[in-house]
Amino acid sequence: GDAPPPGSARSAKTRYRQADSACVVTRSEDDAIAVEFAQPQWAVTPGQSVVLYDGAICLGGAVIN
Repeated sequence: GDAPPPGSARSAKTRYRQADSACVVTRSEDDAIAVEFAQPQWAVTPGQSVVLYDGAICLGGAVIN
């Protein structure tokens, strides 16, 4: 499908068994994304993945740097 509109609200998780957390996703000109969570997240670490969701639908993910 198409990329979500800039600044769209989604949910994401950085750990497999973690509950989905509300976030806003933005994309930069070099195709990187920034994920800003509504609440602080525990132990987010470079090299881990962040996985994005729209409800129960997995939109994709990225490696955290």
